[in-house]
Amino acid sequence: MADLKSMLEKIGDHIGQSQGYVELKGLDAVYRYLIDKYSWRPDEVRNLSLEDLKLLLAGYEEKATTDWI
Repeated sequence: MADLKSMLEKIGDHIGQSQGYVELKGLDAVYRYLIDKYSWRPDEVRNLSLEDLKLLLAGYEEKATTDWI
């Protein structure tokens, strides 16, 4: 579970940079991205499990890990 959270935080850092979220990193950037993309409320996004977040960010996971190499 800690590895999953760490991976999502790194993806969030990548999203924050690519989306221009200057002050947001990690899971906060993930939450903002999902709010913007799906028009979900913040409480809905924050209630998602880490596994659900991973599923929603599957495309970003590939981009972010490619950039790390």
